[in-house]
Amino acid sequence: MKNAMVLEHHYGDDGNVTAGMILTDMTSKRFEELEKKGLVREATAAEVKAGHQHAFDRDTSESDDGGEKKAPAPSNKKAPEPANKAA
Repeated sequence: MKNAMVLEHHYGDDGNVTAGMILTDMTSKRFEELEKKGLVREATAAEVKAGHQHAFDRDTSESDDGGEKKAPAPSNKKAPEPANKAA
């Protein structure tokens, strides 16, 4: 059994895998097939311990004090007056 670091996004036997994922307990035969295609490499012990480290793009939009994104300010804060209110 081998541990593999995915180098390129691809569809594997068990579904979709992205670059940077760690696949644990992979059979040696399957590992060799994927390594020949350049899709995986053997993962180091430190990489296996750290687990999947997917890089996310940072959201650079403005945020309030809580770290949440600010909702866009509405152009009209008051609801329209109902036409049949006098009825």
